Amino acid sequence: MSENYIQYAEGYNKDNIDFTDIEKAIIEIQETNDEHGAFWVSVITDDENVIETDKELNLAIVFEGVQSNYKAKDWLEVKEFYKLLLAENFDEIKQKIT
Repeated sequence: MSENYIQYAEGYNKDNIDFTDIEKAIIEIQETNDEHGAFWVSVITDDENVIETDKELNLAIVFEGVQSNYKAKDWLEVKEFYKLLLAENFDEIKQKIT
């Protein structure tokens, strides 16, 4: 099993997460009044693989040190990306954003 963590822009972080931690972050970011609210999840394999999401559904996706930006259609799509990230399906994520 790979190492992973979640971190919020305001400083909260937690190691060894599961999908319920991501669902909680999504609810919190939707309810926040902070226009700059964001959180990111990292899965560390040989490299650090990160998806950062902000309140406006903008995703910054970093795999193997290369960042791609993507605008999600809705929060369901955001959840799908995070499920794939936790499952280490990086290639499937890359296919969806190109």
